[in-house]
Amino acid sequence: MRVLYLTDTREIGGAERYLATLAQAAAHRHEVLVLAPQRELVAWLARGAPRANVARAFAEGYHDAPGPIRRAGALATLLGSMTRSLRTLAPDAIHVNNGGFPGSDLCRMAIVAARLAGVQRRIMTVHSNPVARAHRSDPRVQAVVDQMVWSSVHVVISPSNAVAEGLRVRRLMPPALGRTIYYGVAAARADPAGVARLRERLAAAGELLVGMVCARPVAEKGHDVFVDALAACGGGVRGAIVGPPPDGLADRVRAAGLEQRLAIEGPRENVGDYYAAFDVLAVPSTAGECMPMVILEAASVGTPAFASALAGIPEAIADGVEGRLFAAGDATQLASLIRAGARDRERMQAMGRAARERWLSAFQPETMVNATLALYGT
Repeated sequence: MRVLYLTDTREIGGAERYLATLAQAAAHRHEVLVLAPQRELVAWLARGAPRANVARAFAEGYHDAPGPIRRAGALATLLGSMTRSLRTLAPDAIHVNNGGFPGSDLCRMAIVAARLAGVQRRIMTVHSNPVARAHRSDPRVQAVVDQMVWSSVHVVISPSNAVAEGLRVRRLMPPALGRTIYYGVAAARADPAGVARLRERLAAAGELLVGMVCARPVAEKGHDVFVDALAACGGGVRGAIVGPPPDGLADRVRAAGLEQRLAIEGPRENVGDYYAAFDVLAVPSTAGECMPMVILEAASVGTPAFASALAGIPEAIADGVEGRLFAAGDATQLASLIRAGARDRERMQAMGRAARERWLSAFQPETMVNATLALYGT
């Protein structure tokens, strides 16, 4: 069977990791081709899915077309060339990886082009909460485009029930199209010696160590919320932020007087040691989430998460069981939860054990892969 994956994004995050995992697993069973317009993304996917054939395609520059009229014209031209390309490639199934909805115009158009090209099985994954039609261009135009997509796709995968519900409510997706398949993530790799070194450096006196791991330095990830929460905690709590820091983070840390209690670690290739070193993972996102993979990765090594009650996060964390939930953007509530965790380490450890059990039962890569490949008609 020939399976074609297509994606379109200028950022690399959880949605792209999902695609790499899926394409690599599918390539053990099928002939797999992965297409994307961005050079950096193509190179990254080739490393993440070495068994698949990864290539650059559909890079005609519609992203940079000035104004809605020229952009629409560029997309119309691209629709024809994409349809012809898909006829030539002749995949048995196409799986479009869309970051959100509407998300990428190219991703939505690919589903329509696949129908025109006669591709027999057409699937789309939508990773983030959809926005209302009025949020982007004319709602009437968006309604027409949505109907074109819904009439062209066979299955729409969501990594959480919350995203599936948003598609039904905000974009009027027919319920029969929806299928929730939770992310599956491999166990984080943690070296005991590396974990011990991190603990010695970041929390030498045995303080509660609260960490944040984020691959994208954008405001909605809640770095400011994390800094404010940590500033409200006492000296028995220390923190660390792993990942590229957003602009102004160091200044905010200094202004909060946290230079000695909050380490800005920067990007790291392998964060498994950090997950295992943390007593708790903080996920203070304020918008744009679906099912953050960092929660699942931390759970794989028995670290609970304190996370915003956004989108699909409550589907991974039952409050007080696998971690704690707080209102998005509420640094005061997060600080209160952290202080309570510092007072009751045994409860923290119990939540960590429950988090790992939840990862074992619901978020295994094999479960995600098998459920997804079954939708291709094999």
